[in-house]
Formats: sequence, structure tokens, C-alpha cells
Amino acid sequence: MTHWISEPLDALLEKAVAFITDAAYRAVAERGRFTLVLSGGNTPRALHQKLAEGISEERYRELGYKLPAEVRRCTRDPERIVPPWAHTLLFQGDERYVPPSHPDSNYGMARETLLRQVCIKPANIHRMPTESGDPAEDARRYESLLRGLFRKHGSDETAPPSFDLILLGLGDDGHTASLFPGDEKSLDEKERWVIAVDAPNGKPPGTRLTLTLPVINEAKAVLFLIPSSRYELARSISNGEKPELPAGMVKPRSGDVWWFVEEAKWV
Repeated sequence: MTHWISEPLDALLEKAVAFITDAAYRAVAERGRFTLVLSGGNTPRALHQKLAEGISEERYRELGYKLPAEVRRCTRDPERIVPPWAHTLLFQGDERYVPPSHPDSNYGMARETLLRQVCIKPANIHRMPTESGDPAEDARRYESLLRGLFRKHGSDETAPPSFDLILLGLGDDGHTASLFPGDEKSLDEKERWVIAVDAPNGKPPGTRLTLTLPVINEAKAVLFLIPSSRYELARSISNGEKPELPAGMVKPRSGDVWWFVEEAKWV
């Protein structure tokens, strides 16, 4: 099922934080951990900062969410609740093939805007490797890590992992993660979970690592966070009008897609 939420930016981010926080507590209650995939680019910066700050208990309740029995609170402001970071495992949906210290690194952005602001175990942060000089090998390494963390004994070990929540963005061309229009080989990938891709039309252009559609479409929930500049594109994709675009191919097998879209300036 597809859900559409459009608000001015501050209200939108508040609702997104509440949604993610609720999803995290429900996952921990059911499975003992919350597996969250972060998106790259610049759009998530504000969301990361809001996640680190938490949301007021009053507003959380107003939005219809039930306060968890073992709720975590922000140390700087006990009136605000935060996700259960101690039981959260973080992953990347895609990464530019640059060192973590590089200004274009998605991990570097997440580290500055979120990871350094919350109490999360370093062992629970799983970034995509970009050091070997061999992107294909680094993609295999990340896939191997995922297979180890999500291995289900006695079941089909070839089945993709089912992340609790995958956060995604949307490019002007309809790309999401690092799956680009026209890259049929990447879009048709059926077996690999993580691949290296050349992105000549990316910003910036270059090599990237990305999760594949089979992994994205196995998620329990997918949340697109979209700026107002892409409102119309997001609306058309969410309505099923552009199934040929990578973002239009995001159709979780047994989960929902949530579009959190900043209200268009003319609305």
C-alpha cells in the first residue's frame, strides 16, 4: 500500500521522526532490534538532526502514537523521546565511492548530522566500505556482511534481508539509492544484494555502491523523504504513472511505501 503525507518542512520532519520512532519501538518489541537503512544526498540532513533531538512526548501522542513501555528520553531534554538507539542497527542504502572523510561521502554526512549526536554502539553502525580500490569487491564484502547479520537458520539463505525500514530519496531524474534510469543491468539485477555502479549522471558523477531492488522490495516499510522541488515528480510516481523510473520500481513485496513530501510552495 502507498501512503502520501505532505506538509510544510518542519511539520513533515516532525511526522517523519514520529513515524520512525514508532517503527523502531515496534520492531524492538517484536524482534529485539530495529534495522534502519539510511539514505544519502543532502535531503536527509535535517531529518537526521531532528531524529537526534527527538520529539516531544506531547506531540508524539497528538500524532496518534502510543508511548512505549520502555521509552528512551533525550538526555538534554527529558520531555523529548528518542528512538531506541541501543537496539538499532544502521546500514547504508548507497554510497559514493570516496573515503568516509570526503565531503561527498554519504557516511560522512550521516556521521556529522546523526551518528555523533546519538548513543549508538559503533558495532551497530554498518557503513559501505570504499577503501579497497575495487568497488565490485567492496560490494561483495557488504553483501557478505548482510548475509551474516540476516542469516536465517533452516531457511532459504539466498532470500534478501527484510529491513524494518529503508529511507530513500528521489533524484530529479527519478533515481533512488544509486539506481539510475537507463541502467538496465542494475535495475534488472535479481540475485545480488549490493552492486557497484557507474553513475555518469550522478551528482557528483562517479562510481557508487547501492542496494538492489530485490533488497529494497523486501523491506517491511520504505519511507521516501522528498523536497518541495520534486513534489510533482513524487506525486506522479506515487500514483503509479512512471513505473519505468527506478523510484517507481520500489514496490515492497509485503510492506508499505510512505511518501513524506514537503508541501509545494504554490500549495
